[in-house]
Amino acid sequence: MTMKKHVFAFLFCCSLAYASVAQTTVPQADVATVEAIVNAGLKIISGPKDQPRDMEKFKALFLPNAQLGGVFFKGDSSFVRITTVENFADKNGPAYAKMGFYENQISLKVEQFGNIATAFQAYETRYGKDGKVEDRGINTYQLVYDKGRWWIASLLFTPENQKNQLPKKYLK
Repeated sequence: MTMKKHVFAFLFCCSLAYASVAQTTVPQADVATVEAIVNAGLKIISGPKDQPRDMEKFKALFLPNAQLGGVFFKGDSSFVRITTVENFADKNGPAYAKMGFYENQISLKVEQFGNIATAFQAYETRYGKDGKVEDRGINTYQLVYDKGRWWIASLLFTPENQKNQLPKKYLK
């Protein structure tokens, strides 16, 4: 096979992969507003033990090259983990289903200018729907409105800790 044919085959495979991702759709109501899209993400990842999560739908909330990550604390130090949405979904979707996981919004603050928005979402996590709160923190989203819907361009989260408690303004 010539180099030209290899390149063509590679590009063809990439276009098929993109087409399969592009075919995953979400209801228009889930992406019509900033509030709707951030809450759609929580609904997708939340659920009881042994219930599969629709991580293809989760990925469809994000722009194709979006990033997702967290800022974590260990002692007096912090560290950052950034990944692709696909890697996050592939790793965490099965884990959420295996253990049972619920992430609930405590409050949401949105700033918007034209077709861009930033959302600060205070959250709490539980391993059962009515289980004890395991963690609280902030999700911060960068969003864009394009092609008739909102898209998540990036999502960064951080849990609270002893030195970094949720401010009262994020507790409703």
